[in-house]
Amino acid sequence: MSGVEVKDERCACGSGLRAVRCCAADKAQWPGEAALALLDAKAAEAAAFFNEKKYAEAETLVVTLLDAAPNHRGALRVLFEIRNAQKQRKAADALGARLAGLPGPAGARAQANGHYAQYLIAQSRHEEALPYAAAVVKATPRAALAHHVMGVALTETGDLLAGERHYRRAIELLGREDGMLLGNLAWNLKLQGRLSAAEALYETALKLRPDNMRGAGGLAQVVFAKGEHDRADMLLDEALTRWPQDRMLRLLKVMAELARGRATEALARLGASDGLMPPELLARGRALMRLGRIEEAVSAIAAARNIQRERTGLSFQPEALRARAQAYKAYFTADRVQPLPRARPGRFMPVFLLGFPRSGTGLLEQLLAQCPGFAPGDEVKPVAELARAVPGLLGGGEYPAVLDELLVGEGMELPDRLREMYEAPRVEMGLARQGVTFITDRAAPNIWHLGLIKLLYPEAPIIHVLRHPYDLVLANIAQDRKLEGHAHAGLPGLARYYALLADMLRHYRGQLTLRYLPVRYEDLVADPRAVVARVLDFIGAEAPVPEGLAANDLPVAEPLPAHFAGREMVHGHARGRFRAYQAALPNLFTDIAPVLAPWVCELGYEEQGA
Repeated sequence: MSGVEVKDERCACGSGLRAVRCCAADKAQWPGEAALALLDAKAAEAAAFFNEKKYAEAETLVVTLLDAAPNHRGALRVLFEIRNAQKQRKAADALGARLAGLPGPAGARAQANGHYAQYLIAQSRHEEALPYAAAVVKATPRAALAHHVMGVALTETGDLLAGERHYRRAIELLGREDGMLLGNLAWNLKLQGRLSAAEALYETALKLRPDNMRGAGGLAQVVFAKGEHDRADMLLDEALTRWPQDRMLRLLKVMAELARGRATEALARLGASDGLMPPELLARGRALMRLGRIEEAVSAIAAARNIQRERTGLSFQPEALRARAQAYKAYFTADRVQPLPRARPGRFMPVFLLGFPRSGTGLLEQLLAQCPGFAPGDEVKPVAELARAVPGLLGGGEYPAVLDELLVGEGMELPDRLREMYEAPRVEMGLARQGVTFITDRAAPNIWHLGLIKLLYPEAPIIHVLRHPYDLVLANIAQDRKLEGHAHAGLPGLARYYALLADMLRHYRGQLTLRYLPVRYEDLVADPRAVVARVLDFIGAEAPVPEGLAANDLPVAEPLPAHFAGREMVHGHARGRFRAYQAALPNLFTDIAPVLAPWVCELGYEEQGA
């Protein structure tokens, strides 16, 4: 009846509880510890039902208990496990988060937060897991498992040095070598590019835990990244012999075959499309693209994206990106930025490589790393993280408007502090070693943060790698890589995301004085020596262009970014690939043509056809 509260209405989260005893509960009315203790025996009985797989009996009992005491830990845990087993994620999320947020003794809080953090990590929801993993460390700072879980969450969200510190603290607290823990540390070092150290750790970890299937796959990836492709193949074959049904290992083998140009072998290993998961379908699509089987490639990629849309609701979500663009354009104007203080010169000069994903920044970084005086920084501790830290360092406020505080008092020193924060991880990782003058930075979010970069490194060179917009969206739709706002959901989202970033860059170029050099991917693959020579001259590097640069196989010192594992001779096989797709499937780009056409024209690609 309208206007009347329905007390028996079930909660929208799907827990099965009444809303007033679930998400809409009044915490002030929750029973205290003494009253909760009276229900412990019944909660234990429900847990026993669950363990005996008597799920209906367990659910009936815990729903009754939680109706009386919505904050009973034991009952909440059982209902969480039931909903998780039923794959009712929304309900499990609500129950797990509530359990983690309950007050109580440190041990109980650590157990609840640790369990929920691991639940999120198991679903690759590492960003969401961070606060819960941190809560476990704060509650039980001397627990090895707490630091282990924290290390996983930090590593998988890209904070590699912090992740390494927590892994090493876990080893110290444990007081012995543990195969799983060492394997996770090895993966962290692999992501840092410290391949030799990662390989040694993996070998030790696998001696302790020969059954560590993920460790076996990780070792093969490290060996492949070191350029020992035949040995990596052997390791993967051995692992697949031992675990023939493991799809992760099979996909690693497929990826290795694709990286070595063995598209036919990769396709045969994947088999027919039926039953393949999205990452496998996307790999199949890339293999078919290599073989020129256009219609089949598009079909496989479309199938992968359709599954993702059906199962997770994947779609482009541009609202937050548009709001960010509006805020950044409003703030980063010539008049607003000119008075802000700049940082003093640092230990090295970063070279920022801008470009839409798959534009060729990775190839340019590989080639520059083979020139004297350069080290590849890839996406280590990006400027975006500094931007997120700025409000806290300035006492609160919204970024970027809070940068006005740089004009006042101690705020004037913040650019130097931020520069030091940017440089510290590069020093710690060994990138800023003797003989290195330039460190490349190809972090994808840099295009958003040219305003902040201008404050930290006013004279830093910015090399923008351009590529035909149609080739870019075609390359990205086949990648198993998440993009901002879920732009990878389909060609329309990719086109709109491209236009958004291109417009953001146009704004910065119109408002800031940047050391900006555009280079075309098409020119880079056609004549790499000439383009690299032009880049070196623009940067002011006195290094000569090495002989044999086009082979892209000259030695580069560790640490090595992950994309170096796929180094191959420079070629133009993918240059202008979109034309063949346009000819075979005339309507493929119809919906995105109005979005990309202005940029095709502005970048001077119109004479090449679109």
